[in-house]
Amino acid sequence: MNVKTTADVAWRVVPAEGSLTRGQTSPVGRLAPIGLAIVLVLLLAFALLSALLTYQVGSAAKQASSLSDIFNGARYDVGAEESLERKYRLEPSPEVRGRHATAASSLVSALGQAHDLGDAADRALVDSVLTTHRQYLSAIEHMFAAVDAGNIELATKIDGEEVDPSFADIETRIDGAANTHRALAENNLNKLATVQASVLIATPIVFIVGLGLLVLFWRALQAYRKQAILAMTNETAAIARRERRFRALVHSSSDVVMICAADGIITYEGPTAQSAWGYAVGALLDTPIAELVHPDDHAAWRDFFGQLCGSPGATRSAELRLRNAGGVWAESEVTLTNMLADPAVLGLVATARDVTERKAFETQLTRQALYDSLTLLPNRVLLRDRIEQTLSRASRLKTKIGVLFLDLDNFKAINDSLGHRVGDELLTQAATRLRSCVREESTVARLGGDEFVILLEHVSSEVDAVLVAERVEKQFSKPFKLAGREFVVTTSIGIALSDAGHDAEKIMRDADIAMYSAKGRGKAQHIVFNASMQTDTLARLVLENDLRHAIERHELRLHYQPIVRLDTGEVTEVEALLRWEHPTRGLLAPMVFIPLAEETGLIVTIGGWVLNEACRQVAAWQADFPRDPPLTVSVNLSPRQFQQPNLVQQVGQTLRETGLDARSLKLEITEGTIMRDVETTAAALSGLKALGVQLAVDDFGTGYSSLSYLSRLPLDILKIDRSFVKGIDRGGEDTAIVRAIISMAKSLHLSVTGEGIETAEQAALLRKWACDLGQGFYYSRPLEAASLEALLGKIVLPRDQEEVA
Repeated sequence: MNVKTTADVAWRVVPAEGSLTRGQTSPVGRLAPIGLAIVLVLLLAFALLSALLTYQVGSAAKQASSLSDIFNGARYDVGAEESLERKYRLEPSPEVRGRHATAASSLVSALGQAHDLGDAADRALVDSVLTTHRQYLSAIEHMFAAVDAGNIELATKIDGEEVDPSFADIETRIDGAANTHRALAENNLNKLATVQASVLIATPIVFIVGLGLLVLFWRALQAYRKQAILAMTNETAAIARRERRFRALVHSSSDVVMICAADGIITYEGPTAQSAWGYAVGALLDTPIAELVHPDDHAAWRDFFGQLCGSPGATRSAELRLRNAGGVWAESEVTLTNMLADPAVLGLVATARDVTERKAFETQLTRQALYDSLTLLPNRVLLRDRIEQTLSRASRLKTKIGVLFLDLDNFKAINDSLGHRVGDELLTQAATRLRSCVREESTVARLGGDEFVILLEHVSSEVDAVLVAERVEKQFSKPFKLAGREFVVTTSIGIALSDAGHDAEKIMRDADIAMYSAKGRGKAQHIVFNASMQTDTLARLVLENDLRHAIERHELRLHYQPIVRLDTGEVTEVEALLRWEHPTRGLLAPMVFIPLAEETGLIVTIGGWVLNEACRQVAAWQADFPRDPPLTVSVNLSPRQFQQPNLVQQVGQTLRETGLDARSLKLEITEGTIMRDVETTAAALSGLKALGVQLAVDDFGTGYSSLSYLSRLPLDILKIDRSFVKGIDRGGEDTAIVRAIISMAKSLHLSVTGEGIETAEQAALLRKWACDLGQGFYYSRPLEAASLEALLGKIVLPRDQEEVA
């Protein structure tokens, strides 16, 4: 079949008056394609320029941010060196010295990273700091040697003349570098925002202008096309039939175009049979179209073709696999139009469009809907479906299935401290290890966050599931390599086995409950679900519900423990301690419900009530029992309370509403809360200090505090934890720790309170060591407000006043 193109037909016409002849072009015809090309090139250039500018500024911001993080890490290493240096002077030991060497090595490693990543100025700074650091380490060795020899005078001299100057120089330079790169990162981020804003503004303008030009040139082309069409209308009648056939083919074709007779023999092939499928010209002519169809699709093709042959003028589509000249089968969308009755065609027009990419995209969408994008494990939707199917098979075969619910221990700490990218790497490695612990037919899925599920088929008893859990625990006992370091990340595992009446929701819930039970028992272990766990969970929910109503039902109580001056025994302060008068369980100690309040966030509301009630009560006592100075009240702030952005405003409002002078309020924060984020803590403490309240570190000594940070915080009191006080009357390590804390506090001009005093000897020792205040059962247990009033205004002396020699 010889079908001419539109261009061939268009120029074989009898020229009409005012029409174009072959070889002639109008100015519009020449300029319109050029104008379209120029507009498209300019739009592409604008897009590339915008992307380049954004990439350059973003890269600079990323590098500055990385350097800032490295120098900040080096700053923490410097602080660790200083803390361990001072600790060695107080408590010389190989462990402290080793930790000091580790901190020094970590600092050198961080500076090495900064040297590799930074510019010439950074490298010069790092080289200079490393030189000074080597001098510092040399001086430290001399000072440590003097300490080991018991020559404190020499050690102090070396510290003042060699160690401190070198250390101060290192700390100043690293602080300056960290601040400089943080400012540079912020500056580059601002530049990036400016560039992006400019692009955002310019893009619609360029788009509108470009669109206007495109419309202009398109209309010009349309006008030019109309002239050509006008010329084509004078085509001779000899080619009219072939022209109509050509138009029908162009209209119907989306890719490869063919025409076949009623018996399926191909009578015409379009040029794309060569360009798209690789067939030689004419290779498909007189060939049954069924030979191009995959053998497995022949039945579908016969039904499809037979229906079209009996439906004149109809058009239908089907998806079939068609073979190209290389023998490759391609997923294709075949459209047949019955034009057997059209004298211009006399056949069935078949168009075949390759939809392999579309099918792959559909597969990808399915994968995204059913699989986790990070680990490529099945997600919650697919897991639920597989559990239902597995339960159905197990029911027919009279077998069981097992579900292991896993949660990575302390994942949040790694994610928060090392960043989400490292957290994602941990999840990916964890998924790989989990897959290695099970057989091919088992399913490992990720529910989200750091939660995974293992689905086991054909489980004969809980022993089978426990063996898998033990394999998982063995795998997770090996360290993960993250960010150039090794971390051991354990997992808590809950195990549930299917039973009659189980569905996907119930077995997942049982495994989840068992997992939380494993968490509650110390993590890094597996527990098999039993019915009592559900009872415990229900009891916890009931307790949580009761706690939510405790304030409105007036069930919370405050008890007050006296705090006395150790030199006189006078009650100068009281500490407000929370209790819960449960309607059915009686008086509950804080350890029963405070962790639950912290977990649910109720501690914020409860803490506000405690603060208000304690301030109100002490203000009343001050009026009834005037003294100089007035009675002070200590109130504990929970970690969640301390993280509230409006904490300072809440405390100020409470003081105004209760009329209590700010100097009569002492707020206690645990050492761990302070060290969680020193910069944020310092800002919050400064705001509270501006109100005039006193600030105390509770349970001091149980955490890890850098003295350099402690000296920067606006604190007033250190409270020595009862775990140290209880052993001071037996000598040994507790005595050394308590005396060191008191000495350090005095050097920082801080008052000291000893907690948990239970004997006369403990009280006398603390008094001898210049501890200011004390509290404990030796003086009084926590009392209700009415009982405490009997002690106010009196001197509460221990029965044995003899000093301990």
